[in-house]
Amino acid sequence: MIFKKSYSFIILPHHGEHGKSVFLHSWWLNAILLVTVAAVGISGFFIARHYLFHYKLKTAFEPTFKENKVLRVERKSYDHVKDSLASDISSLQAQLKKERSNYLASVGNLARQVDNLRKLAVKVKIQAGFKTANIVEEGEAAGGPESPIILGKYDISHPIETTQLESKVSPDIFQQVADLKKVDSYLETKECLLSATPELAPLFGKMTSTFGVRRWRRSGHSENHYGLDIAVPRGTPVSAPAEGVVTIRSRVGDYGNLIELDHGTGYTTRFGHLSKFNVEIGDRVKKGQIIGFVGSTGRSTGPHLHYEVRMNGTPVDPIGYMGDLGE
Repeated sequence: MIFKKSYSFIILPHHGEHGKSVFLHSWWLNAILLVTVAAVGISGFFIARHYLFHYKLKTAFEPTFKENKVLRVERKSYDHVKDSLASDISSLQAQLKKERSNYLASVGNLARQVDNLRKLAVKVKIQAGFKTANIVEEGEAAGGPESPIILGKYDISHPIETTQLESKVSPDIFQQVADLKKVDSYLETKECLLSATPELAPLFGKMTSTFGVRRWRRSGHSENHYGLDIAVPRGTPVSAPAEGVVTIRSRVGDYGNLIELDHGTGYTTRFGHLSKFNVEIGDRVKKGQIIGFVGSTGRSTGPHLHYEVRMNGTPVDPIGYMGDLGE
């Protein structure tokens, strides 16, 4: 026996009342202890048995659970692929139907488009200044190796007859496209030339000296003046009159601070007496880009821009290359 002695427990209340004594015999204490130990032992046994049963069950069916999990994932993936394939097939069928319908419609209009293309090619050639041979105006009689294509005798829904129609029209299309490419190349070259030809005034102000012979006020001698002098306040921005490359950016004698642009088409432009530069040697500038600022450097009586235009090295009157200012 654990408890060999009896025990008394005294219960004391907090409010000053008399305490109470509880006597427990040793065999009561042993009985309570025995019941408690038995209850804990039995509970532990059943809990352990329960967990052992579930562990054995889980161990026994774990391969099945894993296999089922893999199968569920695969099934979900297969269902997704199946739905995706069904959607793709449906979409492709609709697209094929639409494209076939569009193709048949385009083939039906092919001959008319070729005729319109031919007329457009002739019109563009004339506008671009090309010499066009054998141009036949509407209403005039003309011979030719082949009569106009008549759609009525072709069934455009039939693949063989559609191919025959295409074989008749395709050579004409290629010829017209080749002609238009030539015109496009010509116009592109012409556009490049125009973009590199001075046509904008570098700035606007009072013109104090024009191109040609002038009398220098300080000495009284006459001299050739190869540009325009435009009086504006110091620091006024100077813009490029056309696309070009900076070939001079330095102080040059009477010019003072000078910028020269080579426009690559035989044209060069010069800007003298600048106070500051806004470009470097070798820079490619765009039309209208600010390249420097007006000053009074070099041989100058006050802030102004000396502007020159040269064609193949020969000075020409800039007034004809200054857009609205020159009109």
